Amino acid sequence: MNELAHNYGDSAGFLRDYKACFATRADGSSWPNWETTWLRGTQYFRGLVRPGSNKSISGIASMVDIKQEKLERFVRESAWEYENVEDQLRMTAPEAAQGAASALILDGMGIPKQGHDSVGVGRQWCGATGKMDNCQVTVNLTLASPGQHRNADQVSWPLGMRLYTPKKWVGHDSSVYESTQEQQQYAERREDAGIPDDIEYQPKHEIGGDLVEEAADSGLDFGCVLGDSNFGKSPTLRRRLRDEAIPYALELVPSKFPVVDEETPLQEESESGSADPDETRWKISEDEEILSPEDLAQEVEDPDTDLEWEHIDWAEGTKETLSGDFYRTRVRVVTDRADREVGEETGWLLIEKTTTDDDEDDSTVSVKAWMCWDLDESSLEELVQWTHLRWSIERFHEDIKQHLGADEFQGRSWDGFHRHLAVVMLAHAFIATHRLEAGHDLPSFETVMQRIVREAAIQQLMDNLNFDRETATDAAEEMLQGFTDWRIPDL
Repeated sequence: MNELAHNYGDSAGFLRDYKACFATRADGSSWPNWETTWLRGTQYFRGLVRPGSNKSISGIASMVDIKQEKLERFVRESAWEYENVEDQLRMTAPEAAQGAASALILDGMGIPKQGHDSVGVGRQWCGATGKMDNCQVTVNLTLASPGQHRNADQVSWPLGMRLYTPKKWVGHDSSVYESTQEQQQYAERREDAGIPDDIEYQPKHEIGGDLVEEAADSGLDFGCVLGDSNFGKSPTLRRRLRDEAIPYALELVPSKFPVVDEETPLQEESESGSADPDETRWKISEDEEILSPEDLAQEVEDPDTDLEWEHIDWAEGTKETLSGDFYRTRVRVVTDRADREVGEETGWLLIEKTTTDDDEDDSTVSVKAWMCWDLDESSLEELVQWTHLRWSIERFHEDIKQHLGADEFQGRSWDGFHRHLAVVMLAHAFIATHRLEAGHDLPSFETVMQRIVREAAIQQLMDNLNFDRETATDAAEEMLQGFTDWRIPDL
């Protein structure tokens, strides 16, 4: 495809739907010089999309030829509210990303940092480095739909990115500090970062629950919520989703999720043992066996049982068909193993077996597991496809970091951090929109981004220098290859 059906690099039409986010507050009011805020927003957006490895504010300012301090004021001091961008992203999610086969995907994103002053930074688990590290962590939500023909055709649409704020940064619990000096240091950092006074500590599962509820309340059409074991292990999050009647297929820690068969007889517990006299509590007898997903996987492996793994193909990969061995069974979740107490949570427990060859004679079998609630009528194939759709958020994180500078914000403020991520989400949505226009066999995120920039350069040379298209194309490609990370896209 050497020519594009329209001006591929023109972002004006896309951004028009988001102008109000940079011109008005949530209550509909505006402010003096909102036109300047809108202009800076479009400049910041175009700087993120343009080629170049430096997507810090200084790098963006250089790319769009503007003074750095103007963009710093845009993210640090302007009156626009980043939450409005998330609201509009929910309202403008494309139909192609929605539907019964689509899912809301929760995940965390680690951003390694040096120093101690960037808002929310601390020593915590960092997925980017795979270890405990000094970093910021966000909780992110995307809407994802499976590829119609290939796994690579999956589409992600950003819905929200929120900073997880460790307890020391919130300042409401003096017991978390090692000394009064440390407490004072964090008080100063909190003030310098401009963390709003009403911000309270929220665990990641609570932030994720807020994002999911906002998406569900907006009317988005999706089949279920997905998340890794960091979210799936939270009984509070699972209970919250059930209270809102939101189906889920959440990953578990296979060795630490006790269950019994769904048909196991229950015994009503005495009300005197309940903290809530209106709440019925149920137990199982001492004769009933409590198992973990790992225990169940061993039973399936046992040749003396009549249980079997089922081999499922869930998508076409770039090199081969993606497939695996799965087993599912109906279970009830045990809430207190020692007291043999069970809850009302029932559903499909999905288990996947992975075999790794250690050497010629030995192999290791490991398992993954998911609790699937309110997906009772779903087939095994559908459960497998949903749970393996979760990988698309890993791709989302990779794209926004490598190509849009999600992890390159160097400011220290609360508003600046969230505003940077809001424009990153806009840029990702812009590129996702163009991916969808390709129809079958969607091009990669990187390829579409390259095409957008190439077309924008061609159009600018044609408009400003009156080049014909052939001359403008040659000049644009020669100019763009001057960037170290640029390559001519596959056309």
